[in-house]
Amino acid sequence: MLSLFLVIIFIGSSFAQSRNVTGVIKSSSGETMPGVNILVKGTTTGTASDIDGNFSLTVPSDESILVFSFIGYTSKEVRVGNSSELNVVLEEDLSSLSEVVVVGYGTQERAKVTGAISSVGSEQIRALPVPSLASALQGRAAGVAVTNAGSPGTNPIVRIRGIGTVGNNDPLYVIDGMPAGGLNQINPADIESIEVLKDASTAAIYGSRGANGVILVTTKKGKIGKPLVSLDSYYGSQKAWKTLDLLNRDQYIAFGRELLGNAGADAPARFDNLGEFANVDIDYQDEMFRTAPIQDHNLSVSGGTENVLYNFGIGYFSQEGIMLGTDFERVSLRSNTEFKVNKRVKIGQTLTVAYSNRNNEPFSGGRSQLEHIVKAVPYIPVRDATRLGGFRAPDRVDGSDPENPVLNATLRNDNSQDYKILGSAYVSVNILKGLDYKFLVGLDVGIGDNYQYTPSFNAGDFSIQNFATISKTKTNFVSPLFSNQLTYTKDIDKHHFDLLGVVERQTSTFTSLNGAGQNSLTNDVRELQGVENQTTTSSKTEYALISYVGRINYDYAQKYLISASIRRDGGSRFGPDNKWGTFPSLSVGWRLSEEGFMQGLNAVSDLKLRASYGETGNDRIGDYVYQATINSNLFYNFDDNLLTGSTISALANADLKWETTIMKNLGLDIGLFNDQFSLSLEVYENTTEGMILGVPIPPSLGYDGAPVANVGTVKNSGFEITAGYELRSGDFQLGIDGNMGFVTNELTSLGTGNTIFGPNFQGDAMTLTEEGQPIAYFYGWIADGIFQSGESTTQQPNASAGDIKFRDINNDGVIDANDRTNLGHYLPDFTYGLNANASYKGFDFTMFLQGVSGNEIFNNLRYHTEGMTRLFGASTVVLDRWTPTNTDTDVPRAISGDPNRNARASSRFVEDGSYLRLKNISIGYSIPSAALQSWSKGTVSKVRVYVSAQNLFTITDYTGYDPEVAVRTGINSSLGTGIDYGQFPAARTIMGGIQLAF
Repeated sequence: MLSLFLVIIFIGSSFAQSRNVTGVIKSSSGETMPGVNILVKGTTTGTASDIDGNFSLTVPSDESILVFSFIGYTSKEVRVGNSSELNVVLEEDLSSLSEVVVVGYGTQERAKVTGAISSVGSEQIRALPVPSLASALQGRAAGVAVTNAGSPGTNPIVRIRGIGTVGNNDPLYVIDGMPAGGLNQINPADIESIEVLKDASTAAIYGSRGANGVILVTTKKGKIGKPLVSLDSYYGSQKAWKTLDLLNRDQYIAFGRELLGNAGADAPARFDNLGEFANVDIDYQDEMFRTAPIQDHNLSVSGGTENVLYNFGIGYFSQEGIMLGTDFERVSLRSNTEFKVNKRVKIGQTLTVAYSNRNNEPFSGGRSQLEHIVKAVPYIPVRDATRLGGFRAPDRVDGSDPENPVLNATLRNDNSQDYKILGSAYVSVNILKGLDYKFLVGLDVGIGDNYQYTPSFNAGDFSIQNFATISKTKTNFVSPLFSNQLTYTKDIDKHHFDLLGVVERQTSTFTSLNGAGQNSLTNDVRELQGVENQTTTSSKTEYALISYVGRINYDYAQKYLISASIRRDGGSRFGPDNKWGTFPSLSVGWRLSEEGFMQGLNAVSDLKLRASYGETGNDRIGDYVYQATINSNLFYNFDDNLLTGSTISALANADLKWETTIMKNLGLDIGLFNDQFSLSLEVYENTTEGMILGVPIPPSLGYDGAPVANVGTVKNSGFEITAGYELRSGDFQLGIDGNMGFVTNELTSLGTGNTIFGPNFQGDAMTLTEEGQPIAYFYGWIADGIFQSGESTTQQPNASAGDIKFRDINNDGVIDANDRTNLGHYLPDFTYGLNANASYKGFDFTMFLQGVSGNEIFNNLRYHTEGMTRLFGASTVVLDRWTPTNTDTDVPRAISGDPNRNARASSRFVEDGSYLRLKNISIGYSIPSAALQSWSKGTVSKVRVYVSAQNLFTITDYTGYDPEVAVRTGINSSLGTGIDYGQFPAARTIMGGIQLAF
């Protein structure tokens, strides 16, 4: 009986001690903090703060200790005691060591990372009004070169640590665990973080697809707390930041007379009587460039409980191009959820649905719009209501035939509409303590419609189209992924093990259907119905990849780190004997800062040495390349009749396999004063072996094309620096971070492969790829001054006074094709970015500088502005052309026909492409939380307004429109990058925005 009485007293006492504790959690700056995790230490009992930072939790006793934790803040432990209300302040954790970064098939603490990873957070991503995630990376990560490629909606060129092949150098993009494409359909506002995997330790786990680096994209997920509604919206105005000085009407006529007169030709008849054009003087840049709006609006709802997390978003982005006829818009929906079924099972999904509509820059006649602009005749009016179509272009009496760019922008319709579905569903099961199984099903679907239409028109003798042309292309891309992932973590004393095993299969199918025809009856019917000369073509390609992955991460007391992985891929793009490849990697790390002999150095918060070695592959060589495919578009003269036939145009190579890149990396990470100062250094060497090239064969074999084989070797070596500084003092905060990446590229061996010529212009190859040189270096003659009157021109028989001298490289006394040489390369010696941000109370300031140095640009547009080969509009530079009375100049004489070939591919058109650009500067103000709470009675938690400017200034010696030159549409991106045919220039943007949270 006594025992029963004592038990009752004990139980009653226990219940008496259990009670409720409430409180508010704030940051050191006084902001309330939603989503903070609160846990009773030593138990699984816990909760999270709501949107206003409030929490309520039942604790078992006065002795209970509550642990408050939030990513980016130092965890805090508080004993309950006899308090029923606890108001807690969390300090920001300046150290990034506890930061969790995304790696292949999982996450890892930054302190334990042994590979080369660059991370970009959502705040940096949203700092710029860019349509794609690739553009958001520009200048943010050392060793990652991003070059914007033209009009709105065009994918930038992204290169990680140089170029390893003459083939495809694009990195692999993995979005929420799903290797996928269609980047323009991914809303940057939906992205939580981007990790760039640059060495074998991190990229080799993606095996045959990791040679060009891997970019991991993680979209935003829900967090525990009340529903948080966020609105992020901005609107801006864009303008061209630079135009060229072009000849006006009178300058053009005087220039034309001399150009033709020096060739013994008469001036055009129109020059003597402008008639109706006597008062016309047009700069077609004014007609084509415009002030264009840009806007972005995003609404999201996120939150969750211990059992359900959710994040939903909708976005709208619209950008008109600064040149007529171009624009891009996107509507996107996102849904990410996760459900905790019970203590062991979780299910979840990620989903992005997007639609984009893009009007592309027309490339009429294979020329860019800028080429048409600079060649336009200034006395020809833009419009003429008496002409079919309403536009005007030159006639024969004008002696020139440039196209009207405004006509092209208005009448030539090139529209692309794309639909994107990218999603995954997964179930995660905790089998045993530390042992988890995850099954993921992903799907990447892309549906594209391209519509091209040009009506009949008559703008002039050289600008006539007698019938309307219509073309429609439908494309479908479907790629499912099935992935089985098993992870196991185990701690034994100070030993920590983290194991991963993956078996997965991904396939892709691409189909296209194209129809085209002509309509000579009307411009009103714009469909492929009843058209003449109708043609239909279609294609289909399939690819499959089966993979087995294993990885082990080990650390001892977070001091000695080892990571090893191996992946075995089986792919359908390769010959029967080489369908499987193995890709291993090994990396080690030593955190010296954890050693006993370092403990006295309080200033050193982190000091880590890293090294990695491994192999990755590049399987992006095209489908069915190893096979001998049949070409049916051939004709043969048989008995004086042309008959169609089919043949094998190139030899097969059943031994073809993927290109393999051997990666070596050394790294050093330093953190000082609790990571207030941080520094990361990387030294690397990547060697690509088995680069796929065409192999020369004797013509007697009867094949048109050379077979391909794994014969080339390329080496990229470089050095990277990333540094940062953080200062927090009361209400003032300052952050500065910068990065630089250096790279050297060399094709060390062609084996038995062919020397490779790049894009051709006016009979000259503009790039060459050969042993001992970088891939696709600019190739041509060296301009060496101007011939003066009486000077010998025996080396150049067609030259006269005023023509360009070209250097005799081989000293054989003759200027010919053998005197061409290396004129430079488009890869910069180094790229860099510098970001600074500061805040004081409610005000914030951000500035971002980005640039490149040591690269060259082949300014092909100067051929049209200064070439003087025939009568076209030109730059005012030609006003300083050589004449018998103006000999102190480097501009050659004007002579139609160019007998000396002054305009050949030469150093005359190769310029320094270095630039420094103020990419972004913004100033914002956030209304204090206390004022918001009082005014809105707790319904509004954030209001921030800001103004921002992009591309405010650019420092460069480049004479073209924009030194940021990628590659033109239709040109091989590995052999033709850096040639400026008249690329759509970057815009200067001024905008204002607002950010709200409810």
